[in-house]
Amino acid sequence: MRVVLIVAQSLDGFITRHDEPGVAWASEADQLWFRQSLQQFDSQVMASATYATVRDHLQIKLADGCLRIVMTRQPKSYAVDHQTNSLEFTDQSPATILQSLEQAERKSCALLGGATVHDAFLQAGLVDEIWVTVEPRLFGDGTPIIQQQQDQRLQLIDHQRLPNSDSLVVRYRVKK
Repeated sequence: MRVVLIVAQSLDGFITRHDEPGVAWASEADQLWFRQSLQQFDSQVMASATYATVRDHLQIKLADGCLRIVMTRQPKSYAVDHQTNSLEFTDQSPATILQSLEQAERKSCALLGGATVHDAFLQAGLVDEIWVTVEPRLFGDGTPIIQQQQDQRLQLIDHQRLPNSDSLVVRYRVKK
């Protein structure tokens, strides 16, 4: 199972602008790149706060064959949204989530945030790559990519400037 953490961040390292949820602040170039990049994954994992931000948009896409898993302390409170093999809610550990994805013959997983999910998967040693869009913005405050103290060593895979923008995508391999 290939696990890739995908995130857009400001130059000063925040994935949200101040206390506003979501990445509506990200450039059009990143939004397009992100949508295209997600097509190569057959599963996605996100936190409940991320799900709350994208819920309405996500409902339109649920028939695309991608399994989306929302990590939450209270999966039963999302019973009305649950759709087996399409949109599922769990309080399981990252290792257990990946194990069930592998049993379901899923091959690639995109981690879509937030920082709690990033921390959990990184600390468990389950992230293979990190793809960061660095947006030419400075916020001074917001949600960081990770919130728990870690020491992850990364190896540069590649980088690219997104067309018609000042945004950079930097891809790293997590050294194990």
